[in-house]
Amino acid sequence: MRTRLTLLFATFLILGLQAFGQQSKPIMTFSGKEYNFGTIRESDGVVTHDFMFTNTGKVPLIINDVKASCGCTSPQWPEEPVLPGAAGTIRVSFDPKVRPGAFYKTVQVISNADIPSVTLIINGVVIPVDKVDEVFKFSTGTVRLETIYAAFGELYKGNTGKFSIKVFNTSEDNPVKLTFRKVPSHLRITMVPEVVDPQQEGRIDIEYLTAQQKEWDYAVDRLELLVNGQPLPNNRISITANIRENFSGYTAENIAMAPQVVYDNTSFDFGTIASDKVVEHTFKLVNSGKSDLYIRKVSASCGCTAVQPDKSVVPPGESTMIRAVFNPSGREGHQKKAITVITNDPKRSKTILWINAIVEKKETGTPNQ
Repeated sequence: MRTRLTLLFATFLILGLQAFGQQSKPIMTFSGKEYNFGTIRESDGVVTHDFMFTNTGKVPLIINDVKASCGCTSPQWPEEPVLPGAAGTIRVSFDPKVRPGAFYKTVQVISNADIPSVTLIINGVVIPVDKVDEVFKFSTGTVRLETIYAAFGELYKGNTGKFSIKVFNTSEDNPVKLTFRKVPSHLRITMVPEVVDPQQEGRIDIEYLTAQQKEWDYAVDRLELLVNGQPLPNNRISITANIRENFSGYTAENIAMAPQVVYDNTSFDFGTIASDKVVEHTFKLVNSGKSDLYIRKVSASCGCTAVQPDKSVVPPGESTMIRAVFNPSGREGHQKKAITVITNDPKRSKTILWINAIVEKKETGTPNQ
């Protein structure tokens, strides 16, 4: 019995000493251990970032050494002990000279903390002195942009998409403020920073609020960029998105009770027609499902084709007609046009209807003999 008590006492003593040892060490708590400089120019010179930390332990923190992974990176750190509860800074500088392209550098911090070695990371991309025009390929006034197309791709209705466009102010003297004229409610645009200083980079952040967008399928917005309030040449930015309905949460029961679209046919051939003859065909759409079918959108692939559904809501068992009118004026030879129909049928939400024709060239008359 006495031996067992002795063993228990020894165990508790060892655990207590270990806990005391852990509590007696400083704790180096960083607000962040990685920093991305983004895109920087070689001609900008040395860039720096301050890694902030706090000694959240109960004894002074002593930094013994800080080692950088290469000579292009140089750290500075407190030489005096950092008292409990006090904050400190490790400043890391990076020289981009003769270092084009992406970079990833590490800095190892060695101290008497409970975790004696901590790795800090800096990264980014260096643009060579003569490569600004290659990265920022589009320009309006003194502002250059990496792209004038914000393609969001496929977005589910109700979700928010994000896209960023980098910009660069090539002016040597004048800052620029970028704004947009007539921004629709489904787009939210923020400039970072609000004013871009001379020879500095900025960013256009675009949020696509699909819940505010009335369109379905392929939607296009063309916005006019203003530089210091002025519309300059080549200032259009195109924003595209493919707005889809999200059926991913549907159960087998939901699908069984859903609407179901059925067409009498999905293509029609007008044959050979004269270039001055307007023709039309009517596609029949039936809802063979168990709930209302909503026709979200009907659109044609070109202005020569006009489409019009009889109604946009089709109850179960009922039908509607989609009338396609084709005007061949100014066209010649084989013509194939698409009509896109978007509905809330989870199995067939998008259908392409086709019309075909061969347009004969109109005779201009018989020359005089």
